[in-house]
Amino acid sequence: MFIRNLGKNERTLLAICITLATVAILYSLIIEPVLRRWKTLNAQLVSKIVQLNKNTKLLNMYQSLEEEYAKYHGVIEISKNEEEEQAKALREIENVSKKSACHIVNIRPRASRKLGNYKEILFEITTGGSLDELSRFLYEIEASTEHLRVRQFTITSRLSSSHRLKGIFLIGKIILG
Repeated sequence: MFIRNLGKNERTLLAICITLATVAILYSLIIEPVLRRWKTLNAQLVSKIVQLNKNTKLLNMYQSLEEEYAKYHGVIEISKNEEEEQAKALREIENVSKKSACHIVNIRPRASRKLGNYKEILFEITTGGSLDELSRFLYEIEASTEHLRVRQFTITSRLSSSHRLKGIFLIGKIILG
């Protein structure tokens, strides 16, 4: 009824408006959510493909990783007793000082620190020697088989002798457990 009263141009314009409104409603209710979901799924698919590529590379490197793990498995053991680990570390420090001809004046154990799944035991070592001996001591500690690390060091000259130096080293060892 209402449409019959409209002219030809008005009916065409009304049909265009109804078509545009229908398309807008369909777009906002159906097409846009589907496109948004498709983009989300596509992004998830891309991230899964990247993860799959990384895992494939790791799987291809499995044999070399197993060999590398086997090398360190015998060296790093879960510590049963902290005192045993301290004794091993002190023995290694003494061996290194003998090898580097560095004279140990004092050794003071510090309190161990719990760091997540592992502990760090610390020692404060006071030494005496020439610059060459102290640098050799520092190098040998870092290269030790007990995985000792120098956390901090101070080197000063002694008042009585200019070529003899005093070194204070804070040495740590990481133990699991």
